[in-house]
Amino acid sequence: MESIAKNVRPTQSKGPSQLFSSKACTDAARQDLLRRFMPTPHATDLQLMHRTVRLETNNEAVVTLALNFFERHQHGRAGQPEFVWRIVSEFDPQVRSTAVPLAAFSDPGLQYVNIGQRSFLAVDLDRREAIGFLPELFLEGEPRLRHRPPLDILFCMCAASLGLVALSGGCAGLEDRGVLVFGPPNSGKTTASYLAAKLGMEFHADQVVFLDMSGGLLRAWGDPFPAVFRPETLDFLPELRESARLSTYADLSFYYFDKSALQSRWAKPFVPASCLFLDRSTRCKPLLEQISRDDAASRLREYVLFEEDARFNAQIVEAISGLAAKPAYNLKYDSDPKTAATFIRKMLP
Repeated sequence: MESIAKNVRPTQSKGPSQLFSSKACTDAARQDLLRRFMPTPHATDLQLMHRTVRLETNNEAVVTLALNFFERHQHGRAGQPEFVWRIVSEFDPQVRSTAVPLAAFSDPGLQYVNIGQRSFLAVDLDRREAIGFLPELFLEGEPRLRHRPPLDILFCMCAASLGLVALSGGCAGLEDRGVLVFGPPNSGKTTASYLAAKLGMEFHADQVVFLDMSGGLLRAWGDPFPAVFRPETLDFLPELRESARLSTYADLSFYYFDKSALQSRWAKPFVPASCLFLDRSTRCKPLLEQISRDDAASRLREYVLFEEDARFNAQIVEAISGLAAKPAYNLKYDSDPKTAATFIRKMLP
C-alpha cells in the first residue's frame, strides 16, 4: 500500500496559488478532502521527554492546545526536530460531538486512526511525519478532560520512533525513583497510584509508562495525559466529584482527572526501582510475592501498548529486559486499593 502520509506531505511554504492556476486551484480546493494544499503558517517546536517535535497547523488554537497539553515538558532548550506533526483544523457544522468511535489500522511504515467519519491521524514512520484533520469542536472548552484527546493518541503513535517503549500501566514515584504498576482492567492501578500520591509520592502515570533507553541507561517517563477513573471509584473517593470531569464513549462512562497537582512543576525522567503486578481477583489477606526475571519479562511484554512495527522489536526487547532486571512482585489483595497504595509507598523508603 502506498503511504498515505506520502500523499499528504506538509506544504507550508507553498500556498494553493503557487501550485495551480486560478481554475485549477478552485478545483483542487473542492477536491482536497485531506487538506493537502492547506497552508500551515502557525508552528512551534514542542519538547516531549527530551525530544523535539515540530508542530505545524493552520489554526493557532491547535498550538495553544498542544502547549497546554504538554505543558510540563516545555522547559529547557529545544533541539533539532525529530518528527513533524501537521494538523489542520476547521469548523465543520456536521460534527456535533467529539464522542465518536475510533478505528485504527497499520501497515509497514504506516499507522492510521480514523476519528469518527470526518477526522483522522496518520503517521509515516519512514518520513517521520504525521498528519491529522480535526474539526474545531475538538479544540473547544477543556479538550484535555473531554472524551479521547487526539494529541495523546498521536504521541503514542509516534513514541517508538522517538526511541520510547510505551507500556500500559501506572506509576507513583519519590524523588528520582518510581514503582511501575501493572494489572488487568479494574485491578486498581489508577486508584492505587492516586492514593500513593496522597501518601507523599508523585502521581507519574495511570495509563501509559514510557521506557527510555537513551544512552544505554533505563529510565522512564510518566504519561502527560489526565488520569481516568471508573464511575464507581467516586463512591470510594468522593473528593473526585469536585475535581474530575465526566466523559463518555459509546456505552461507557468515566471521569478524567487532571493529576498535575500531584506532580512536580516540570516533567523529568525517573529510574524504575521495581515493578508491582496487581491481582485483585481474590478475597484474602494481602500476599506479596517476588517473581523471577523471566516471569517479569513475559508479563511485561503483554503490557506493550500496541503491536509496533517490526523495526522496533530490538528496542522493545532491550527496554523490557532492562526493566525485568529490577525487583518485581505480584500482589494479591482484596478490593481496597488503599492496600496496594500502602505497599507501593513502602517499596520506596
